[in-house]
Amino acid sequence: MPLSPNSEVVRRSHPLEAAVGDTQVLLDVQQGLYFGLNPIASRIWQRLERPVRVSDLCGSLKAEYEGEDGRIDADVFAFLTQLEAQNLIDVRG
Repeated sequence: MPLSPNSEVVRRSHPLEAAVGDTQVLLDVQQGLYFGLNPIASRIWQRLERPVRVSDLCGSLKAEYEGEDGRIDADVFAFLTQLEAQNLIDVRG
């Protein structure tokens, strides 16, 4: 299902996670892969603990961080697309 502003996204429960310094690390044992998340990506990952609409996620990040609205939207969509490609999130609607 294509990702859109109206999509609802939520993280899957299978990746293990740990903080290593300023980096959040995800370990997907099923795929044998690990991912390092910078502080903003970690914040997005935290928000994905419960289902959230993509537009609401972008809106909360715009309120929390400085940046051009279009750039924030593009970066969030790119990150969510990567998470979906790695089977780390579910996309609904």
